[in-house]
Amino acid sequence: MALFLCGLVSVTAATAYSQDVSFSYSPGTGNFAPDQFRTDLFDDSDDPGSMRLREGELVFGDGASMVSGFNQMALSDDRSYAGFLFKQGGNVTVEVYRTDGTLLHRLSQLVEYDPDDPSVKLYMLNNGSFIYRDNIAGFTFFDERGKEIFDAYNSTGSPDGESISEFAPTPFGKKSVMINPKIYQGDNVNSRVRLTGRDGDATELAHFNDMSIETVDWHQSTRLMVVHGRDENDGSHYGNVLSYRGNLLLEVNYDDDEIEELVLSDCGRYLTARTTGRAIVHRISDGERLGSASFRQRIQAASFMPDGMLAVITGTDDNGHLKNLRAHIIDVEERTAAREETTLETHSSPQLSVRMEYLEPSVYRLAGTSREIIIRHSL
Repeated sequence: MALFLCGLVSVTAATAYSQDVSFSYSPGTGNFAPDQFRTDLFDDSDDPGSMRLREGELVFGDGASMVSGFNQMALSDDRSYAGFLFKQGGNVTVEVYRTDGTLLHRLSQLVEYDPDDPSVKLYMLNNGSFIYRDNIAGFTFFDERGKEIFDAYNSTGSPDGESISEFAPTPFGKKSVMINPKIYQGDNVNSRVRLTGRDGDATELAHFNDMSIETVDWHQSTRLMVVHGRDENDGSHYGNVLSYRGNLLLEVNYDDDEIEELVLSDCGRYLTARTTGRAIVHRISDGERLGSASFRQRIQAASFMPDGMLAVITGTDDNGHLKNLRAHIIDVEERTAAREETTLETHSSPQLSVRMEYLEPSVYRLAGTSREIIIRHSL
């Protein structure tokens, strides 16, 4: 099987691959069941604690407590808090737990909201605060004590209508944006991103003509965000990297209608795009395309690492069962690559995103899965 590195190097399995990639389960998750996932409450120990995500229920830790019967669940980015929405008759109740099973808040004063509203959604932050969305464009902010602090509205006022607003906060909510994915104006579909103020006001950061927004994701530094857009005329996908002030740092037209995900590197200098079978890397500072790699197996995760490697995991996904996994490590500068397949298997959950994380030079982790996999290489 060949791996083609467009713009980098073209290599074949016969001559270019060396067997210098190894795999192991991360400490604390090697014995996890398929529906059991890591929490980060105890990340300073070898046993990070766990939770079981099943259809319609969340079991905490050793099973001493659980929540079930909810209509919606939201996890904080670090998995230290879980929020649940219950819709019963004309009442909407919110419960917030630490993911060690401790109940922090039960709020039933949301009776004024329509539980049949399709826009009802809950967002959890890493400090235990949360945001409730209703009425297509309305957001209500609650602090970590469960106290309502302010409302924010994101209606465009377009006479031709708009889609349900989205919301993208940084992990602790110090910055957040409200997103209009689609604004209908005559025959055009536009979109916009607005920075949310702490008093409920908002400042427009970006407005896109003839482009709808798929996702908006913050970089971990909270100084950058990437807007994944789609051209409403030809279907091609765009990657727009913005500063937190709204300055456009990079615009990439992928001329491709199959982009599934855009990932900012941990160092904040590179943007990786992936389709089902291709990964593409751009440098943000000057827009240079460093190269791309194509694969015959489906890509499950891809990211450009701070040590200069493009790390890609391919494999099959059988209803969340990830198997036939193969790591592809590509040295962009040296134009070399290593590949190795593993018999290790793991599982994913709709509640969590599967991603590649950088641990240290030449050591990465496949995270967001039940049994997290550590990848080491000597390329």
